[in-house]
Amino acid sequence: MICVVGGGPAGLATAYELQRRGLPYQVLERHAVGYTWQNHYDRLHLHTLKQVSSLPGLPMPANYPSFASATQFHAYLQSYARHFQLNVAEGVDVKRADYIDGRWQLATNNGPLSCDTLIVATGIWNNPYCPKLPGIETFGGTIMHSNDYRNARPFAGQRVLVVGAGNSGTEIAVDLSEHGATAGIAIRNGSTFAPYPRSVTAVRTAAWVLRHVPRPVGEHLLASVRRDFRHIGIRPPAEPLMDAYPVVGFELPEAVAAGKVTVYGDIAQFVPGGVRFVDGHEAPFDSIIMATGYRSTVQFVAHELDFDDAGRPKVDRYWRSTRNPNLICVGLHYPTTEGWLQKIGRVVHTAVRAL
Repeated sequence: MICVVGGGPAGLATAYELQRRGLPYQVLERHAVGYTWQNHYDRLHLHTLKQVSSLPGLPMPANYPSFASATQFHAYLQSYARHFQLNVAEGVDVKRADYIDGRWQLATNNGPLSCDTLIVATGIWNNPYCPKLPGIETFGGTIMHSNDYRNARPFAGQRVLVVGAGNSGTEIAVDLSEHGATAGIAIRNGSTFAPYPRSVTAVRTAAWVLRHVPRPVGEHLLASVRRDFRHIGIRPPAEPLMDAYPVVGFELPEAVAAGKVTVYGDIAQFVPGGVRFVDGHEAPFDSIIMATGYRSTVQFVAHELDFDDAGRPKVDRYWRSTRNPNLICVGLHYPTTEGWLQKIGRVVHTAVRAL
């Protein structure tokens, strides 16, 4: 028996690959299929084309737009599970997993379970991360993670600082600026922007090329399509472009150029009612939205894993844990040169084929 922990895109795609090969499996989902995708902000949509973001075996509906909304993608995940009649047990929370005498022993809220192989597919958007910044306890205003942001209505008339310039942070800053808030965004290490993709063939070709060419060639290719916005105060990333997560679309630079969003640098510390930045500038804010990302949800099995410097599980080329080949991790590594959903089908195919 194979246990798959997580009923999101990675877990469902894994279940599909296991099922079509006739391998016995059970998906264990803490909430319900696709739960995370119904708990994001209203404006969220995919930043990759639907044709490369569909899970294996079932395209997204033809009536979906090129970049599906989070609500549409959630509905697609549920229909995917129904279409293939995947073996998903909802409401099962895995508290701990231990490898004992050649089998995995799982402690869950529904009692103990055991399996031969454990596949961790808990995704990368379930465990919000907030860094402990100096003086944050003295701020006095509202501080929340972007995971809890839904829309700009509660912030109308406020001075709001978004901390973090990934796809979520930039999108939230623009959303705030369009709905009555005075919006700012703190960018620590620079940011790089890519245009929205238009061609499915070009997207697939680019991903393949960037996986195979020497890094200097990849850097040159990315530099040719990334735009430089230093003239409006947005520095490029400090790390090589091959290692930087791009923001898709130019909505934030356009909002900055129009004076709708103010760009700030790294935060030195919080002060009562405001923030002091590393350049010495200090600005007042009513609310802070921490768009500072997530960490992998692997606490239940972390004692059975080794981790790299970025906190990601160490795996081999078949996505097996370097410590235990009967522990497989899929969907926990966010790629920088292609979409996460675009990559997931290839990852689970490789992992299950190895089984």
